[in-house]
Amino acid sequence: MGIAVIFSCFSGYSQERKLIIGIKEAPPFVIKNGETYNGVSIDLWKIIAEDLHYDYEFREYDLGGLLQAIENGDVDLSINPLTVTAERIKKFYFTQPFYVTNLAIAVKAKSGGTFTTIFRGLMSWEFLRIVSAFFLIIVIFGTIVWLLERRKNKDHFNDGIKGLGDGIWWSAVTMTTVGYGDKTPKTIMGRIISIIWMFTAIVLISSFTAAIASALTVHNLSSAVKGLEDLQRVSVGSIENSASAEFLKEYGIISQNMKDLGKGLDAVNKEILQAFVYDEAILRYMVQHLFLEEKILLIPSAYTKEYFSFASTNKDLIHEIDPVLVSKIELPLYSEILNRYGLEYGK
Repeated sequence: MGIAVIFSCFSGYSQERKLIIGIKEAPPFVIKNGETYNGVSIDLWKIIAEDLHYDYEFREYDLGGLLQAIENGDVDLSINPLTVTAERIKKFYFTQPFYVTNLAIAVKAKSGGTFTTIFRGLMSWEFLRIVSAFFLIIVIFGTIVWLLERRKNKDHFNDGIKGLGDGIWWSAVTMTTVGYGDKTPKTIMGRIISIIWMFTAIVLISSFTAAIASALTVHNLSSAVKGLEDLQRVSVGSIENSASAEFLKEYGIISQNMKDLGKGLDAVNKEILQAFVYDEAILRYMVQHLFLEEKILLIPSAYTKEYFSFASTNKDLIHEIDPVLVSKIELPLYSEILNRYGLEYGK
């Protein structure tokens, strides 16, 4: 009899009844495959439940329904990546966070190729800075060679401003490997500097070509939205009842509530919405899953940390799960689970 009592005390919920685990599809944390589920939250929960000898079944809801089911006690626990917020913590108990991410803003990546966008790229500060640096180096080498050649090679390098122009012309022609041969150094030091400039130019021309290409194509990732401060003046969407929607409401940002993340990203892609705000880890996974990497740009917000935890109204259940959850996320096994779904801990 005494042994049975002791076993009952340590077994917690495993011998009482089957736990109802509330879930909502939220890849990569909860992924539905027909009648089965996998994902970070599912895989983590299974190893916790195995350790604690829990018998359980999953029950699926939408986000609003899941939050209401937790509050009403219709489910014993939610293992979804629920964000801990000041409002929710008044209603539920939360485990220690099992994943930390940020809010992110999904915007349409503007495609380039038109005359206007190319002209804007050519007039951008980044492009002008690169060209100016390039020209400065040409002038420096051209001036050095002119100073060395102007006394002994006046046929190719004249005195005064005209001679300086000869040096710059020679430097530009040498750099581009055009090699007209109309200006050539004859002094020993002039030729040594020429050799140095030839090899230097090979490296510089490759680097500057890449930098110029980058400056001209950076407009492909341009957007009217650069950060959270820009959301007041654009059309914004988020998931209904989510922490992201609560955040937008707190900051007085009017947003369109949507039930489906895929539809939200599609609305951004079709420019029905100019921005969609949600958890970065989930947004990034869905953008890749829907093959929208070249169409949707994600802007992370480092000032809005999101802590994902399990939730319940049963304090004793949370206290029983907490130490096991913490011990599991410290193991290499948890890193393997995250890597399986393209995530890193704390990213």
